[in-house]
Amino acid sequence: MNTGTIIISLILYGLTLLCFFIPFKKGQRQTGYLVGGTLGVLITLTLIGNLDFLVIFIWPVIVIFQIIFISYWTFRAYNRKKTGQAIAIVLIIAFLLLLMQPWISDWTFNKKDVRKILIFHNLELRDEFKILENEVGGFRDYYETFTLKLSDNDFNRISQKIKTSKNYKGLFTDYSKIPSMDYKTPDTVDFETDYYIEREYWTSTKMENGTYHFRFQLDKKSKELSYTGSDE
Repeated sequence: MNTGTIIISLILYGLTLLCFFIPFKKGQRQTGYLVGGTLGVLITLTLIGNLDFLVIFIWPVIVIFQIIFISYWTFRAYNRKKTGQAIAIVLIIAFLLLLMQPWISDWTFNKKDVRKILIFHNLELRDEFKILENEVGGFRDYYETFTLKLSDNDFNRISQKIKTSKNYKGLFTDYSKIPSMDYKTPDTVDFETDYYIEREYWTSTKMENGTYHFRFQLDKKSKELSYTGSDE
Protein backbone atom coordinates (compact mmCIF):
# COMPACT_ATOMS: atom_id res chain seq x y z
CA MET A 1 0.00 0.00 0.00
CA ASN A 2 1.57 3.29 -1.11
CA THR A 3 1.26 6.75 0.42
CA GLY A 4 -1.33 7.89 -2.13
CA THR A 5 -3.59 4.96 -1.33
CA ILE A 6 -3.31 5.63 2.40
CA ILE A 7 -4.21 9.32 1.98
CA ILE A 8 -7.18 8.56 -0.28
CA SER A 9 -8.46 5.84 2.05
CA LEU A 10 -8.28 8.23 5.03
CA ILE A 11 -10.31 10.78 3.05
CA LEU A 12 -12.85 8.09 2.19
CA TYR A 13 -13.14 7.04 5.83
CA GLY A 14 -13.56 10.68 6.83
CA LEU A 15 -16.36 11.18 4.32
CA THR A 16 -17.91 7.91 5.48
CA LEU A 17 -17.94 9.22 9.05
CA LEU A 18 -19.84 12.29 7.83
CA CYS A 19 -22.29 10.05 5.96
CA PHE A 20 -22.98 8.36 9.30
CA PHE A 21 -22.90 11.38 11.60
CA ILE A 22 -25.13 13.88 9.72
CA PRO A 23 -28.26 11.69 9.39
CA PHE A 24 -27.59 10.21 12.86
CA LYS A 25 -27.54 13.72 14.34
CA LYS A 26 -30.79 14.50 12.51
CA GLY A 27 -32.46 11.51 14.19
CA GLN A 28 -32.19 9.14 11.23
CA ARG A 29 -30.02 6.62 13.06
CA GLN A 30 -30.94 3.66 10.87
CA THR A 31 -29.94 5.57 7.72
CA GLY A 32 -26.66 6.60 9.35
CA TYR A 33 -25.80 3.06 10.43
CA LEU A 34 -26.80 1.55 7.07
CA VAL A 35 -24.97 4.00 4.81
CA GLY A 36 -21.94 4.51 7.05
CA GLY A 37 -21.58 0.80 7.75
CA THR A 38 -21.94 -0.25 4.12
CA LEU A 39 -19.40 2.30 2.89
CA GLY A 40 -16.97 1.40 5.67
CA VAL A 41 -17.17 -2.30 4.83
CA LEU A 42 -16.65 -1.68 1.09
CA ILE A 43 -13.62 0.51 1.64
CA THR A 44 -12.11 -1.90 4.17
CA LEU A 45 -12.61 -4.94 1.92
CA THR A 46 -10.84 -3.27 -1.02
CA LEU A 47 -7.93 -2.35 1.27
CA ILE A 48 -7.61 -5.73 2.98
CA GLY A 49 -7.95 -7.63 -0.27
CA ASN A 50 -5.51 -5.25 -2.02
CA LEU A 51 -7.99 -5.14 -4.89
CA ASP A 52 -6.26 -2.51 -7.01
CA PHE A 53 -8.36 -3.27 -10.06
CA LEU A 54 -11.64 -2.89 -8.17
CA VAL A 55 -10.37 0.25 -6.43
CA ILE A 56 -10.24 1.99 -9.81
CA PHE A 57 -13.96 1.34 -10.31
CA ILE A 58 -15.37 1.30 -6.76
CA TRP A 59 -13.64 4.22 -5.04
CA PRO A 60 -14.68 6.87 -7.60
CA VAL A 61 -18.29 5.67 -7.29
CA ILE A 62 -18.04 5.77 -3.50
CA VAL A 63 -16.66 9.33 -3.54
CA ILE A 64 -19.41 10.49 -5.88
CA PHE A 65 -22.08 8.90 -3.68
CA GLN A 66 -20.55 10.40 -0.54
CA ILE A 67 -20.46 13.92 -1.98
CA ILE A 68 -24.09 13.72 -3.11
CA PHE A 69 -25.25 12.12 0.14
CA ILE A 70 -23.42 14.60 2.37
CA SER A 71 -24.64 17.58 0.32
CA TYR A 72 -28.25 16.44 0.60
CA TRP A 73 -28.16 15.65 4.31
CA THR A 74 -26.28 18.83 5.19
CA PHE A 75 -29.10 20.97 3.76
CA ARG A 76 -31.68 18.65 5.30
CA ALA A 77 -30.03 19.07 8.69
CA TYR A 78 -30.73 22.81 8.39
CA ASN A 79 -34.38 22.10 7.44
CA ARG A 80 -33.82 22.91 3.77
CA LYS A 81 -34.82 19.56 2.32
CA LYS A 82 -35.94 20.91 -1.07
CA THR A 83 -32.66 22.76 -1.54
CA GLY A 84 -30.83 19.57 -0.65
CA GLN A 85 -32.84 17.63 -3.22
CA ALA A 86 -32.13 20.23 -5.91
CA ILE A 87 -28.39 20.22 -5.13
CA ALA A 88 -28.36 16.39 -5.18
CA ILE A 89 -30.08 16.32 -8.59
CA VAL A 90 -27.63 18.85 -10.04
CA LEU A 91 -24.66 16.87 -8.69
CA ILE A 92 -26.05 13.59 -10.05
CA ILE A 93 -26.46 15.12 -13.52
CA ALA A 94 -22.95 16.66 -13.37
CA PHE A 95 -21.32 13.38 -12.32
CA LEU A 96 -23.27 11.43 -14.94
CA LEU A 97 -22.03 13.81 -17.64
CA LEU A 98 -18.49 13.41 -16.30
CA LEU A 99 -18.74 9.61 -16.32
CA MET A 100 -20.21 9.68 -19.82
CA GLN A 101 -17.46 11.94 -21.17
CA PRO A 102 -15.71 9.12 -23.11
CA TRP A 103 -18.99 8.24 -24.86
CA ILE A 104 -19.78 11.91 -25.50
CA SER A 105 -16.34 12.29 -27.08
CA ASP A 106 -17.09 9.30 -29.30
CA TRP A 107 -20.45 10.73 -30.39
CA THR A 108 -19.04 14.17 -31.21
CA PHE A 109 -15.89 12.91 -32.94
CA ASN A 110 -15.80 14.19 -36.53
CA LYS A 111 -13.64 14.59 -39.63
CA LYS A 112 -12.19 17.85 -38.37
CA ASP A 113 -10.85 15.99 -35.32
CA VAL A 114 -9.36 13.32 -37.58
CA ARG A 115 -7.57 15.87 -39.73
CA LYS A 116 -6.22 17.68 -36.67
CA ILE A 117 -4.78 14.43 -35.28
CA LEU A 118 -3.22 13.40 -38.57
CA ILE A 119 -1.68 16.84 -39.12
CA PHE A 120 0.07 16.42 -35.76
CA HIS A 121 1.67 13.31 -37.26
CA ASN A 122 2.53 15.07 -40.54
CA LEU A 123 -0.10 13.12 -42.47
CA GLU A 124 -2.66 14.79 -44.70
CA LEU A 125 -5.90 13.52 -46.24
CA ARG A 126 -6.70 15.38 -49.45
CA ASP A 127 -9.80 13.45 -50.48
CA GLU A 128 -13.05 12.57 -48.75
CA PHE A 129 -12.95 9.72 -46.24
CA LYS A 130 -15.33 7.85 -43.97
CA ILE A 131 -15.00 7.31 -40.21
CA LEU A 132 -15.82 3.64 -39.70
CA GLU A 133 -15.32 3.54 -35.94
CA ASN A 134 -13.73 5.49 -33.12
CA GLU A 135 -13.25 5.08 -29.39
CA VAL A 136 -11.75 7.03 -26.53
CA GLY A 137 -11.27 5.60 -23.07
CA GLY A 138 -9.19 3.86 -20.48
CA PHE A 139 -8.79 4.04 -16.71
CA ARG A 140 -5.14 3.57 -15.88
CA ASP A 141 -4.05 4.02 -19.49
CA TYR A 142 -5.68 6.50 -21.86
CA TYR A 143 -6.11 5.61 -25.51
CA GLU A 144 -7.74 7.01 -28.64
CA THR A 145 -8.47 4.87 -31.67
CA PHE A 146 -10.23 5.26 -34.99
CA THR A 147 -10.52 3.50 -38.34
CA LEU A 148 -10.96 5.33 -41.65
CA LYS A 149 -11.97 4.29 -45.14
CA LEU A 150 -9.55 6.14 -47.44
CA SER A 151 -9.61 7.03 -51.10
CA ASP A 152 -7.14 5.19 -53.32
CA ASN A 153 -5.08 8.36 -53.76
CA ASP A 154 -4.77 9.08 -50.02
CA PHE A 155 -4.02 5.45 -49.30
CA ASN A 156 -1.27 5.27 -51.91
CA ARG A 157 0.25 8.58 -50.85
CA ILE A 158 0.45 7.65 -47.15
CA SER A 159 1.73 4.19 -48.04
CA GLN A 160 4.53 5.70 -50.08
CA LYS A 161 5.40 8.13 -47.33
CA ILE A 162 5.89 5.26 -44.90
CA LYS A 163 7.73 3.02 -47.39
CA THR A 164 10.16 5.78 -48.38
CA SER A 165 10.87 6.80 -44.79
CA LYS A 166 14.39 6.44 -43.39
CA ASN A 167 12.83 4.25 -40.67
CA TYR A 168 11.38 1.75 -43.15
CA LYS A 169 12.61 -1.78 -42.37
CA GLY A 170 11.20 -3.58 -45.40
CA LEU A 171 8.64 -6.27 -46.23
CA PHE A 172 8.29 -9.11 -43.71
CA THR A 173 6.59 -12.37 -44.68
CA ASP A 174 7.88 -14.13 -41.55
CA TYR A 175 5.87 -12.63 -38.70
CA SER A 176 8.37 -13.84 -36.12
CA LYS A 177 10.90 -11.40 -37.55
CA ILE A 178 8.72 -8.28 -37.46
CA PRO A 179 10.82 -5.40 -35.99
CA SER A 180 9.97 -3.82 -32.66
CA MET A 181 10.71 -0.42 -31.18
CA ASP A 182 13.34 0.56 -28.67
CA TYR A 183 11.21 1.86 -25.78
CA LYS A 184 14.23 3.29 -23.95
CA THR A 185 14.44 6.30 -26.28
CA PRO A 186 12.01 7.95 -28.72
CA ASP A 187 11.90 5.63 -31.72
CA THR A 188 10.03 5.01 -34.98
CA VAL A 189 9.59 1.72 -36.82
CA ASP A 190 8.06 1.49 -40.33
CA PHE A 191 7.51 -1.86 -42.05
CA GLU A 192 5.02 -3.89 -44.06
CA THR A 193 3.67 -7.42 -44.27
CA ASP A 194 1.65 -9.16 -46.96
CA TYR A 195 -1.49 -7.53 -45.59
CA TYR A 196 -0.53 -4.33 -43.79
CA ILE A 197 1.76 -1.31 -43.91
CA GLU A 198 2.55 -0.10 -40.40
CA ARG A 199 4.17 2.76 -38.55
CA GLU A 200 4.71 2.73 -34.79
CA TYR A 201 6.52 5.36 -32.81
CA TRP A 202 6.69 7.10 -29.48
CA THR A 203 7.93 10.58 -28.77
CA SER A 204 8.62 12.95 -25.89
CA THR A 205 6.28 15.48 -27.54
CA LYS A 206 2.82 14.67 -26.23
CA MET A 207 -0.50 15.51 -27.84
CA GLU A 208 -3.06 17.64 -25.99
CA ASN A 209 -4.72 14.49 -24.61
CA GLY A 210 -1.42 13.24 -23.18
CA THR A 211 -0.78 10.47 -25.72
CA TYR A 212 2.75 9.87 -26.93
CA HIS A 213 2.77 6.28 -28.23
CA PHE A 214 1.22 5.95 -31.69
CA ARG A 215 0.49 3.24 -34.21
CA PHE A 216 -0.80 3.50 -37.78
CA GLN A 217 -1.88 0.45 -39.74
CA LEU A 218 -2.87 0.54 -43.42
CA ASP A 219 -4.90 -2.42 -44.65
CA LYS A 220 -3.73 -3.18 -48.19
CA LYS A 221 -6.95 -4.95 -49.18
CA SER A 222 -9.65 -2.72 -47.68
CA LYS A 223 -7.75 0.58 -48.02
CA GLU A 224 -8.45 1.39 -44.37
CA LEU A 225 -6.30 3.31 -41.92
CA SER A 226 -6.37 2.30 -38.25
CA TYR A 227 -4.91 4.66 -35.67
CA THR A 228 -4.11 4.17 -31.99
CA GLY A 229 -2.67 6.79 -29.65
CA SER A 230 -1.98 5.97 -26.01
CA ASP A 231 -0.14 7.21 -22.93
CA GLU A 232 1.64 3.92 -22.24
